[in-house]
Amino acid sequence: MTYSQFALRKWYHRFIIGVSYYNGHRAVGEVGLQLHQEISARIRQQVRTFLQAPHFVNALNTKLDVSNLENLAKQFQHQVNISDVPYVFYGDEQGNFIGVQRMEDKTVLKIRDHKSAPLRHIYEIDQSGRRILQLRNKTKEYEPRGRPWYRKAKKAGEATWSDIYASAHRNVLQVTPVAPVFDEEGKLRGVFGANFILSQISDFLKELKIGKTGQAFIMDSTGKLVAASIDTPLSKQLGKTKPRPLSAERSKDPLIQSVAQYITHEWGSISRFAKQQHNEVFKLDGRTTELSLYEDGRGIHWIIAVTIPDTDFTEGIQDNLLWTLGLSLLAILVAIIVGIFVAQHVTNPILQLNQHVKDLTSSDWKTWNLSMDINRKDEIGELALSFSAMAEQLAGLLGAFEDIVDKSVAGLRQANADLEAFSRSVAHDLRNPIGEVLGLADALLETYGDKLDMQGRQFLQLMLSSSEKSLEIIDSLLLLAVTSKEEVEIQSLDMRSIILSATQRVESTRKKYYGSITVAKTLPTASGHRAWIEEVWVNYLTNGLKYGGVPPSLEIGAKVKGSMIEYWIQDHGDGMTASEASKLFTEAARLDKHRSHRDGFGFGLSIVHRIVTKLGGGVGVESQAGKGSRFWFTLPLNKKVFSEKD
Repeated sequence: MTYSQFALRKWYHRFIIGVSYYNGHRAVGEVGLQLHQEISARIRQQVRTFLQAPHFVNALNTKLDVSNLENLAKQFQHQVNISDVPYVFYGDEQGNFIGVQRMEDKTVLKIRDHKSAPLRHIYEIDQSGRRILQLRNKTKEYEPRGRPWYRKAKKAGEATWSDIYASAHRNVLQVTPVAPVFDEEGKLRGVFGANFILSQISDFLKELKIGKTGQAFIMDSTGKLVAASIDTPLSKQLGKTKPRPLSAERSKDPLIQSVAQYITHEWGSISRFAKQQHNEVFKLDGRTTELSLYEDGRGIHWIIAVTIPDTDFTEGIQDNLLWTLGLSLLAILVAIIVGIFVAQHVTNPILQLNQHVKDLTSSDWKTWNLSMDINRKDEIGELALSFSAMAEQLAGLLGAFEDIVDKSVAGLRQANADLEAFSRSVAHDLRNPIGEVLGLADALLETYGDKLDMQGRQFLQLMLSSSEKSLEIIDSLLLLAVTSKEEVEIQSLDMRSIILSATQRVESTRKKYYGSITVAKTLPTASGHRAWIEEVWVNYLTNGLKYGGVPPSLEIGAKVKGSMIEYWIQDHGDGMTASEASKLFTEAARLDKHRSHRDGFGFGLSIVHRIVTKLGGGVGVESQAGKGSRFWFTLPLNKKVFSEKD
């Protein structure tokens, strides 16, 4: 087995372990979520079964004759005997009440009529409904019209649920589905009810298997506890008052309390959460909790919470992980032992080869040691031989290349020197005769101009302008040559002084085109070379006076942009297209032949570009056809001078 194959297998094993652990956790998470959903669905189904029965009984009873209480009692007894509903009753607007309740060891009749009012008598009855014993100790005053279930039905005017309340004679919490009945004129006659004891739901939850140590509880939309799968108080009682439903946030069970507080924190209140139409799943204190909603369309808005510790699902994974880690450590230990033996055979030649590579990259090729003492017939030996051959070829190529470069450099230096000498000679030889022609033409025009006719004076004027342009071209070519080679001293620039000198140099051009130049009152101080920057302004000003409108009106300003200063000159001429603007700063570039002023030769902006670039800045133009142009250049900010002035 080669070293590469061994390393590949080791990393493959690590990858398999990691993927297995990840997939195990993901699978457990999916199973856990599915279990939550199944438990929540089962709870909703059972709650629906519990709550549908009393409403069905009420629906049947609204068809009965409510004027005969005794007949109602017989019907009620039949209903509690054949159904899961333990208590059915009726109260009317006159204060009458009749009810039959099935208890663990007996069935009782509860009655309040005009004879017993304000007391309600309670009798034990037999299977036929005959009264066999009066439970006098249970006789108490009772007003059905003041009970919560009666008031709720009267207010709703339709079948609904009462709020959770305590029984009149038993300290248990219950909720009552109620159904009002009306006479032919629509007036309320009375209310049917069928009690549902909430402890039935708690009993079901306690028998339900929720993971290993999971819990479930139910609360209404106001946060009051309805049922729970653990033995925890669901109500509170102060003194001799009847018990009242307990808020989930004040439950003695820390889990119920933390879930309720989490809902309040995330949604603002429990009632706000109850208004949404979808379930929620979240992690809290190492447990996964699912909140689902149950509504029956008659006023029940309950929240079912199922919470299961993550450890119920991950214990098996943790055990498998320990075994996997143990086996992995053993495999690593074996790999280390094998690696120690393999290293002597594999790594030493590689280190030797690596040292030769470093020698090649860190020393002169003429001093390379091209021999390596690696006598092997495997891949490493072949690599060493190939490397030695490559080094020998590279040394030969470098020698030949060095000879070519030396010859080329010598030739370029000689050509550059010859070209520089030629340019200076040409400039000198051209300037003298052109200068003499310029002087003679000027003298002729001044001395004999009044003796010549119009055509003669035009010829002399043409000689003067052509000579001046020729001198400008020669000066531009010399300046291009100087800026490409000469090194200058960088200093702080008094830009207003430089602009003043430049405007004086272009004064004749300004008068020729009747132009105006406006300079900002304050200009930041930059770093550069004064003579070169003056040439930049002369070229920008000349360009602006020629092409900046009729008559040209130029504005000069500047602004600081980070560590640079941007100086600009704005004209109000015809502007240019983006295609024209992109060619301006190249050598010998000119505007198109349709422009009105065509007396430039394209060197000015090229000189600007070369000067500013060598000083560490940049140049550019912002223009739109018909809206004028803004030419700009940037120079490094003289921070010391700028901060003192600032």
